[in-house]
Amino acid sequence: MAATIVLGLLIAAAFVFGLRTAYRAFFKGEAACCSEDGCSSCSGGCNKQKLLDDGYRARVEKIERFPIHRTIDVDGMTCEKCIYKVVRALEKVDGVTIAAASLEKFSAKVGLSKDVSDDVLREAINKAGYTAGAITA
Repeated sequence: MAATIVLGLLIAAAFVFGLRTAYRAFFKGEAACCSEDGCSSCSGGCNKQKLLDDGYRARVEKIERFPIHRTIDVDGMTCEKCIYKVVRALEKVDGVTIAAASLEKFSAKVGLSKDVSDDVLREAINKAGYTAGAITA
């Protein structure tokens, strides 16, 4: 009886971990190959890279439908975890509805529900530990 309960708990834990990993890869843009303490910098060799690229394209399509959107040059991103941090920092800004970031383009895009100052967007990126550059409409 006790062995059955333990086995059931192990199966449930494995299932929850699998769901957590899938959620992070698809919705948060955080690849499983990036460690929690730092980046292994998989440089696209990760199997999750295609999923992240597809997620970026889908987000950019949504962003471009917004009447107000901006593209921000971002310096210092090196991995998928960096993308996650930049996107989350931008999405915390009041007025930013959706954000996406790209390692290849060294930039982030935001869809805005109202006009937001360029300085506010730069500050959010800088607070996340990256350097914001030029911002274009």
